[in-house]
Amino acid sequence: MTALTSDSLKRILGDIDGNTLAAIQATGASLKDVTEAKAIVDAKSDIVGQGEQAISGPVKQVVMILSGVSE
Repeated sequence: MTALTSDSLKRILGDIDGNTLAAIQATGASLKDVTEAKAIVDAKSDIVGQGEQAISGPVKQVVMILSGVSE
C-alpha cells in the first residue's frame, strides 16, 4: 500500500490545510479510499443516504473530514 504523503493527498484533494492532511493520514485510509471519498464529497459518486452506496471505515472517515462533519 502506498503511504499517504502530503504531496499525494494534495494531488487528489488540492490545496488543503495541514490539520486536514494530518486528520486524513490518521484514518489509515489508502489513496484509493481518499479518491473514493473525494468523489463522494464532490457528488461524482453515489451519495450516502440515497440507498445507492453504503460507506464505512476509512472512506467514511475521510468523507466526514472533507465535509467538516464530526462524529
